[in-house]
Amino acid sequence: MRFVVTGSNGFIGQNTCRGLTELGHDVIGVDDLSSGMPANGVEGVQYHVHSVVDADWFVRLLKNTIPDAVLHLAAKPRVPYSVQNPLHSAEANVMGTLSVLNAILKSDLIVRTRLVFASSSAVCGEASVLPTPEAYPSAPQSPYALAKLQGEQWCDMFHQLYGLDAVSLRYFNVFGPGAVFGGAYSTVLSAWPYALFVDPSYQAFLEGDGTQTRDFCFIDNVVNANIAAATRERGFAADVLNVGQGEAHSMLEVKDVLEQVAGRELRLERRPPRAGDVAHTLADISRAREELGFEPSTDFYAQVERTALWHRDGYPELTSER
Repeated sequence: MRFVVTGSNGFIGQNTCRGLTELGHDVIGVDDLSSGMPANGVEGVQYHVHSVVDADWFVRLLKNTIPDAVLHLAAKPRVPYSVQNPLHSAEANVMGTLSVLNAILKSDLIVRTRLVFASSSAVCGEASVLPTPEAYPSAPQSPYALAKLQGEQWCDMFHQLYGLDAVSLRYFNVFGPGAVFGGAYSTVLSAWPYALFVDPSYQAFLEGDGTQTRDFCFIDNVVNANIAAATRERGFAADVLNVGQGEAHSMLEVKDVLEQVAGRELRLERRPPRAGDVAHTLADISRAREELGFEPSTDFYAQVERTALWHRDGYPELTSER
């Protein structure tokens, strides 16, 4: 099969491209490299350095490649960035998604090309129901979250109007080896190992009291969900599926595990809770199990250990934006 992956040089994109090529699929990667990630590619991927917001160019790309599916992973996914820069965030996250949808339509691929859209648990807002199912009323609390909800709605619109085969995957707090500090997925599980193993001069910090919890989803689980969604024989009707691990861990628990791996204390500066943040996330992944055969690995200690050791032994020499 042949796939176009937008955001191909990002954390999730590179891992997804690698997973697809290892299975023998043809992969075309598209990335404008605006996130600061290097142009280091996955062997076997045909790369294009370009922005998906360029609608005419993306139509030409799809006409030339005729993919079985587009995995639209390109975004500016940081909540703080979207709060500080709502216009630029919306240009990338709303218009970028609409450009991809438009290209599938205008290239006459609407009946043969599936769209796998990377959404986010942020659309749920501060959910009072945990684990949170996909049907829970959305209450986005940041421009980024609103843009992801609008992306889901645009997918549904294109399914209703044109019959597009589309599925939105709501990622929950993705982490793992390869998530460079300062990049798009700078969670505590990139910032804190960075301080412990890469740059001890960096002052790591904790926003809030540390009791807030997250359904942290390891990158391997996200890649497996992406591939399952892209390759499923039966089509989708603009379905929305949670992609998490179905368990939650507090910030203080993350700190404890990292200290166990490092064998030393992680000193954190305490800061107030950040704007647009939520206290707790926990995914109900029953629909992903049913629709994708999704069975995530959940050994959190081993996942954090792998992430920490990558920071110690394999962290690239990059200038990270803090």
